[in-house]
Amino acid sequence: MTSGHVTASGKPLVPLTILDNHGNPHTIRMILDTGFTGQILLPERFVNRLGLTMDRFSHGRPVGDQYIRIPAGFATVNRRGGHRNVHALQLDPEPLMGMEFLWNHRTTIDAVPNGPVTITPIGG
Repeated sequence: MTSGHVTASGKPLVPLTILDNHGNPHTIRMILDTGFTGQILLPERFVNRLGLTMDRFSHGRPVGDQYIRIPAGFATVNRRGGHRNVHALQLDPEPLMGMEFLWNHRTTIDAVPNGPVTITPIGG
């Protein structure tokens, strides 16, 4: 189970440990975004700090109707006691965790300031 909290401004935050290009762990507070269908989105400052390689592009529509090219690559995260490679997009301003990352998990958010946020695996 992963636990976090809701900020005073209403953002549900959970920690995610991502390995840098040398295998060192870095914990980043991610905003849960159920409107984001991908796995994770990292601002450029985190991509640079972790030394991640964004060697491809994805297309997305972050706001409005206009599709844009978004730098993409992979990040290694700690998940369920092990490591897993996930698809990462590079786009500012804040780190997001999306629905594809949350698939097969029960996510609960008590939508009040400092309310608990929990992510629990379901099924196999």
